[in-house]
Amino acid sequence: MLMPALSHARHKVQSIVSRMQPWAIAEAHALLVRIPVQPPKGDAIQKFSALELPIVRITDAAGNSGVGFGYTIGQGGSTILELIRKELLPKLEGRDSRRIGSIYDTLLKSVHALGPGVVLSNALAAIDVALWDLNARRNNVPLHYMLGGAKDKVPVYNTDVGWLSRELDEMIDLSKQAVRREGFRALKLKVGKPDLQEDVERVGKVRKAVGDQITIMIDANQSWTVAEAIRRLQPLQKFNLFWIEEPLPATDIQGYCELAKHISIPRAGGESIYDPTIFYDNIRQGALDILQPDIARVGGITAAMAVCGMANAANLMVAPHVSPELSLTVAAAIPTSIFIEYIPQMEPVLKRKIKIEDGNAIAPDVPGHGIEFDEQALRRYEVKL
Repeated sequence: MLMPALSHARHKVQSIVSRMQPWAIAEAHALLVRIPVQPPKGDAIQKFSALELPIVRITDAAGNSGVGFGYTIGQGGSTILELIRKELLPKLEGRDSRRIGSIYDTLLKSVHALGPGVVLSNALAAIDVALWDLNARRNNVPLHYMLGGAKDKVPVYNTDVGWLSRELDEMIDLSKQAVRREGFRALKLKVGKPDLQEDVERVGKVRKAVGDQITIMIDANQSWTVAEAIRRLQPLQKFNLFWIEEPLPATDIQGYCELAKHISIPRAGGESIYDPTIFYDNIRQGALDILQPDIARVGGITAAMAVCGMANAANLMVAPHVSPELSLTVAAAIPTSIFIEYIPQMEPVLKRKIKIEDGNAIAPDVPGHGIEFDEQALRRYEVKL
């Protein structure tokens, strides 16, 4: 039986909620989960052994709820959670959950002094995604329809086969398995070995193993200078590569423009751009051929769709970065999407995996973004803070 004081508080909250409009935000909660990644994954600049998910659930006065999340590769999750809990969630109570743009603007301005960056963007994204999910669920429509509904399926490439930390034989075996058993038609390989010839050997042997009909991209994870990129990419061009991803630091817009004068491989990037206005600068100066907004790192669906709108106006292709379960919603909504990225790191806490058929990810035909977390798994991996 509830203690009298707690019972009174509960009745008081229920009374307040009963006076709200049904779409008013009644509750908002946040937690952090940390999923081990074993063996650790590595690229040209880093290795990581965990995936962190700051998760937000928002409920309206009618009892409808939506879930959103950001992510880190093992660093900063507690900082993001603290920002969400202490600075952002208190500003949501009673707000009209339908007015996502207004809420986004309020939250962004309230913490503008923190400056743009991955911590702020992740915090905003977790709330923003939850609001979009809530609205789509309330209206009983798939979120990708609500955002534009351009497609029911999107091509998907497998990055998990190509980590730089994998031995060459393992990478070849996994690449062949992804193509022959799992139906992938595109693979991404990490590059950036100290010895250029090792990069050439790895890419060349995977190309030979999977054949010329399979799309291959490469990713240097911002590890080169312009001069290094030109030198390293010239011997790789013969492998018919679909793009070179992040050959340079994301801030080097002029470097990306210079690279295009020397290399024929299309330039892709955007996962390390945390503000839509910086995407605008890249588009205006012709720095990138393919935009890769990361929904968590750019600030959520609201910000990602702004980037996609600019890409559409500039006739540029879009391939959202990681989080395939959520990236699929954005990619299926827009006409200019060409790929989403498959890395199965969230699967330990999901009720169902993303559906892949003949090299395409199938957009879920359910209300909201279609991502359902396994509550028992969340409790298992929750970080108590």
